[in-house]
Amino acid sequence: MLDLTLCALQLGTLPLSDSRIDYYLKLAKDNGAKIVLLGEYVLNTFFTELIKMPGSMIKEQSEQKRTALQAMAAKYELIIIAPIILVRGKDYIKAIARFSPNSVKYKLANALMPYSHWNENNFFKTAKNIDISSFSVDGFKFANIFGFEAHFDVFWREIAAKRVDCVLIPSACTLDSSLRWANMLSSQAFRYNAYILRANRLGKAKFKEGQKEVISEFYGDSMLINPNGQISQKLDEKEGMLICKISKSEIAQARRIWCFSQIARNLESYKENI
Repeated sequence: MLDLTLCALQLGTLPLSDSRIDYYLKLAKDNGAKIVLLGEYVLNTFFTELIKMPGSMIKEQSEQKRTALQAMAAKYELIIIAPIILVRGKDYIKAIARFSPNSVKYKLANALMPYSHWNENNFFKTAKNIDISSFSVDGFKFANIFGFEAHFDVFWREIAAKRVDCVLIPSACTLDSSLRWANMLSSQAFRYNAYILRANRLGKAKFKEGQKEVISEFYGDSMLINPNGQISQKLDEKEGMLICKISKSEIAQARRIWCFSQIARNLESYKENI
């Protein structure tokens, strides 16, 4: 297949009722999407509230959404990519779930926010083995990584080694970072001549700045970036869905023109001769 239709859903944390997500997934299916991407902290409460919740409530929240998303992936014959919190004994693990009609697989977080106002690193257990969780649909190769992980070359080297065509990035970005994220992701799409589909969450969160409490808004900006590093489609700050197509010919053309991957392989071979 030369083209494939994808969907990014731009939502805040979902309510207990499954009616809203069911509505959007049906709409995605009706528009021909094969893969649907959700942002971070959409299945679960946002981090600053999550850390105040009892473990039993976090587990119940995750289990309810996991069961619902598995059923909807089968109902609409979709692959749904959605971050979720796993509770294993006393450990909390941040993961990206890949729901398909017959199974669910997880990519566990390797890199977590370590900052005083947003310290995931102290709360979640990290995976020690790098896994970008690649998979194929209709001849296109995909990988998914968390938004924070997109800052680090170790993940992009794995993505390049596996010759991924499209990187799916769920994020929870706020605090006036819109331009910085657009620039960073556009640069990575160009460097690796791959599509990037990013789904960013909506809603508000309270953060502590010293002794003060600040309310900040998640700004959306879910987007598709093409293999030449150009933002080809983007949502604004409102709830909604982004239906987009990726093209084999556009990937092939960008890689043929720029030859970055071949040049990088040649440079790696030079190290063996040192």
